[in-house]
Amino acid sequence: MATRRYLFGYLTDDFFGRVIVAGAGQRVGELAEQLTAWGVPGDRKGAVTVTNEAGAVLDPTMTITQAGLGNGDIFTVDREL
Repeated sequence: MATRRYLFGYLTDDFFGRVIVAGAGQRVGELAEQLTAWGVPGDRKGAVTVTNEAGAVLDPTMTITQAGLGNGDIFTVDREL
């Protein structure tokens, strides 16, 4: 059985935080795609930057485990214009 992580995700252009349950092997880029799909549609369709609670930029190709995200951690997705 895959280990699940309960994370809190925020979009910089949306005021809702969302709880995301994801497998530990899921990629950071996939988390960002999932969060932006649930967000408010807008003019921002470019690249995204994912950061952790400390503000460190996370590599989108890393798994959640490799990026150091654990249960209850917060990540933020910034959609570029």
